[in-house]
Amino acid sequence: PGDPKFQASVPWTDKRVRQAMNLAINRKQLQDAIYPGSELAYVSGLLPISEGWNPDWPKRFNELYGYNPAKAKELLAAAGYPSGALKVKMYSFVNPGESELPQVAEAIALYFKAVGIDSTIESLEFSRIREQFRTKAIHCCIWPNTISWRLAEEWFRVSYSLKGSTHHFEDEFIEKNYQELSKTVDPQKRQALARAIGDHLFEAIPDIPLFWFFNEVVVNPKVVGEWTYPGIGAGR
Repeated sequence: PGDPKFQASVPWTDKRVRQAMNLAINRKQLQDAIYPGSELAYVSGLLPISEGWNPDWPKRFNELYGYNPAKAKELLAAAGYPSGALKVKMYSFVNPGESELPQVAEAIALYFKAVGIDSTIESLEFSRIREQFRTKAIHCCIWPNTISWRLAEEWFRVSYSLKGSTHHFEDEFIEKNYQELSKTVDPQKRQALARAIGDHLFEAIPDIPLFWFFNEVVVNPKVVGEWTYPGIGAGR
């Protein structure tokens, strides 16, 4: 509220549209085709090892996010977007460790088309996409992305706080609880605050969580005698 960059006319400011986009995607099919061996993501950025993890999310995921084209069409119509009325542009890019993202974009475009969402794909350098979301000028589009796991507080800051750099989704509830979390050291209070933010994100459907998968490293033992994996701090 009050942010001059906010555009209320963007279709996915309506939760029904965000939910319809999720319901349109056949995650099992996408997983088998592009990410075999991966695990479903239930709230973007959060794993069972994260502060605030709620074991109820996997149990309720299908209800809010699971593949349901008929319900997706109903939600779009209720939001004022009958078949073909909703136009969505997707950005596609390739980065080291993210070579499959154009395939993800193409698959999602097909799933969207099946429920009446008219989507187009534009290929860009990621630096141009980054500039747009960091300056809150990316209302036009959605884009697939690969993230690295990080501590819950840092993930909330980067993606959902006014102090962040990616500005995926901002609202007063998240901001208030994030500010409190960032000042709290008591473990139980931290768990409660992180859980409140996670539950809020799960219910608000701010994005399209897809999959978690492990990095794969190939080493030639004839060349490399010893190597210690540096961990997720090394990014992708």
